[in-house]
Amino acid sequence: MTLALEGIKVIEMGTFGPAGFASGWLGDMGADVIMVESPSNRAMSTDWREGGRTRAVHCRNKRSIVLDLKTGEARTILHQLAKTTDVLIEANRPGIAKRLGFDYETLSAINPRIIVCSVTGYGQSGPYAQIPGHGLVWEATAGWLRMHGQGYGNTGGDYTGRPWLNYFNLPDMKGSSNTMVSILLALYAREKVGVGQYLDLALFDGVIAVKDAPVPSEGDGAFTHVRPSWNVYECKDGKYIAFAAGEEVQWRNLCEAIGQPALAKERGASEQRGQEIIQIFNKTFKTRTRDEWFAQISKVDTEVAKVNTIDEARDDPQVKTRGMHVEVVGDGGQREIQYGNPFRLSKTPGRAVHRRAPKAGEHTDQLLSGLGYAPADIRRLRQAGAVK
Repeated sequence: MTLALEGIKVIEMGTFGPAGFASGWLGDMGADVIMVESPSNRAMSTDWREGGRTRAVHCRNKRSIVLDLKTGEARTILHQLAKTTDVLIEANRPGIAKRLGFDYETLSAINPRIIVCSVTGYGQSGPYAQIPGHGLVWEATAGWLRMHGQGYGNTGGDYTGRPWLNYFNLPDMKGSSNTMVSILLALYAREKVGVGQYLDLALFDGVIAVKDAPVPSEGDGAFTHVRPSWNVYECKDGKYIAFAAGEEVQWRNLCEAIGQPALAKERGASEQRGQEIIQIFNKTFKTRTRDEWFAQISKVDTEVAKVNTIDEARDDPQVKTRGMHVEVVGDGGQREIQYGNPFRLSKTPGRAVHRRAPKAGEHTDQLLSGLGYAPADIRRLRQAGAVK
């Protein structure tokens, strides 16, 4: 079976988060992904270092070599790997790549066709470039938290405008796809111009791009207005059902499906009346279980969904049909569930897990041998602390 990215070689500089997910997706689609890991990375959790589930998901379909890039010999090895590499992905603060010898200027002099992708919070420029962070701070700067604080007048949101903390990490989720798309664009462009290029990816930029596509200005009222049609409701069994019946026909179908046809004409009701309709819906949905309601309402043309738990989502028939959860068996016989391959190409499909996540440095000898290092040389490099 031919894979879409078969023959593409990627170096991942011990990354995590969006950059790690993007390189993982490239590996799913057939790229040879080599993780260059540090012998001591204090930023990573114990779960990561000891090969827990986090590492199992982020590092599948990759190989691992441990290099101490503070040593000249380790940098020489990296540069040798870079000679035949298509893409290098790094997610360090601006300036670190140059200091350790894997910046675009250095690597493009060795291999003009290489594509170097830097994934950072605020990018390589601007007054915030050196500020570290996670999704929350980029969401805050972009206005995303404030927008959620205005709420939709339903679950979770309040009316005071207080920022609403949530578990939907938009920068990471959007950043992963933006990183992969940018790399694929650069690979396509290389076929036209013959050389690689530098990619400056900012997770913050991704939040701005989504937030402004389009979002009403503060005070518009669109995010504070009560919307019975765009809400979640508790059912008889304590589980929830969700609706996004934004269009008139979907709202009408929803009202008729739950036995409230008279409400079909009140889609644009005032906020006060909207609260009253929500109370009517609350009482209505308490009369049956979530699955009973879903079975009935999903037969008509309206936007309805069961609010699944994580376990329920894993076993949902839609997930099973699409193969979006796969079982992986580890070296010790342990079984776990990982995400399936979301990229569906009819002639060059990917593979969800064709290589389990490696232990740190598992492929050091293999990769060094491929570069021409003899066993004695590898032992000397280990003794010197350049590799592990």
